[in-house]
Amino acid sequence: MKTLYLFLLTLFGVFTQNSDWGVNYPDKLICAVRGFSVSIKCSYYYPQDHQVKQKLWCSMNLNTDLCLNPPYVYNSSLNTESDFKFTGDDKSDCTLLIHNVQFSYSGEYKFRFLTDVDKGKWTGNPGATLQVTDLKVSLIRLSGNGTLKQGDSLNLMCDVNCTHTSSQFVWSKNNQRLNTSGPVLHFPALTVRDSGDYTCTWGTGETSGSKTISLQVEGEGFDQWKIWIIIFIVVVILVIVAAVFYLRRKRERGEENAQDGANKHDKQPKPQPSTVPQLDDETLPEEEVTYASVCVKDKKKKQGCVNTEQQKEDDSVIYSTVIKS
Repeated sequence: MKTLYLFLLTLFGVFTQNSDWGVNYPDKLICAVRGFSVSIKCSYYYPQDHQVKQKLWCSMNLNTDLCLNPPYVYNSSLNTESDFKFTGDDKSDCTLLIHNVQFSYSGEYKFRFLTDVDKGKWTGNPGATLQVTDLKVSLIRLSGNGTLKQGDSLNLMCDVNCTHTSSQFVWSKNNQRLNTSGPVLHFPALTVRDSGDYTCTWGTGETSGSKTISLQVEGEGFDQWKIWIIIFIVVVILVIVAAVFYLRRKRERGEENAQDGANKHDKQPKPQPSTVPQLDDETLPEEEVTYASVCVKDKKKKQGCVNTEQQKEDDSVIYSTVIKS
């Protein structure tokens, strides 16, 4: 019964296509990279006196009745958020854009549209086939083993495991595009400059995807002793810098101490000259003055004397005189 239904539906499609009804899909397999986006190009046509009211996309993995009833991955009558976006219009474009493609999205997709005429409905049959795959970048050693060294040769191979006539491969290093194409990037003799991140971007008219791999190439003869030499040089530089800093700081402190000593010397009070009070008649009252008479003989002379006479003109006054002979 189902076979008969499909046969009748096919005949109906041929008949109505002659009556200006139909849907056009890509005639080849559509490849998509997991995690990226893909668009299923689509166009449709119908009699000009009809107006499109509803647009539907269905996955044959979910729908078992030839897209005549739900479920649908896209329904223009429902405002729902999903990975499936309609980017066409109500006239002739029925393109479906799928974001974040997963392996479960692989399969056949069909477009169905309904017009303002009761019997003006159409489903494009057969639909478009989508195949989801992973993009892989492989490193194939041609010479050498272990870590990558200068002089080793290798190939970087970009593989999508999905054949497509319009596939294009673009290589870039550290986000800078390389002047090469094709799925293989060849290194006949590695150098240290070849180290970096290499990205393969694969794309078609409907989709694209990219994968990155890192290469780290060691210099020739880069042994452990060279690392110790580098460490020694760094330590010597640090010691020299520390010594220069210490001597400069010591000199600055010496200059500061000398300046402080000079400042302290300037601040000390200058000694005042001693003054001996001069006695005159006005210094002491006459009652407190004592006068003395002294007689001095030369040492060569046998006789020498010192006479002191006190005369009191007043009971409290003494006069003193010194006589040298």
